[in-house]
Amino acid sequence: MKVHDPGHVYELDNIDDPENKFPKVVLCFVKREGDGYPGNVGHHPGTNIQEVLRALIDRVHYLNNQVADTSNLMVIDDLRHALRALELRAARRHNREPPEFQFDLEVQPHCAHCGHIGCSGHSSQV
Repeated sequence: MKVHDPGHVYELDNIDDPENKFPKVVLCFVKREGDGYPGNVGHHPGTNIQEVLRALIDRVHYLNNQVADTSNLMVIDDLRHALRALELRAARRHNREPPEFQFDLEVQPHCAHCGHIGCSGHSSQV
């Protein structure tokens, strides 16, 4: 992994690509400026940690369907725990009531604008 913009842009290593057929994978988190984002200079679109966790949970489900292992279930639980903690943090930060979580919260509807579960400040949910 190489950090291009600390906290925001990462270049991830590709594996099993000896001929370098695919470009490096870039993970880009949204970067915002203003009072709520101290230290940020510049801004750009990107994803958030919650969306990456949703992808990781889906990936581990896929791997578990290939080769079932109780460790996969532990990883899914831990990733869900991290997702839940980030959503609780977001609710506190934005002065919202904590959202009600369903068991498989990675597929729970979330705001298309900010990516948070339980956000009512934006018009569309995905």
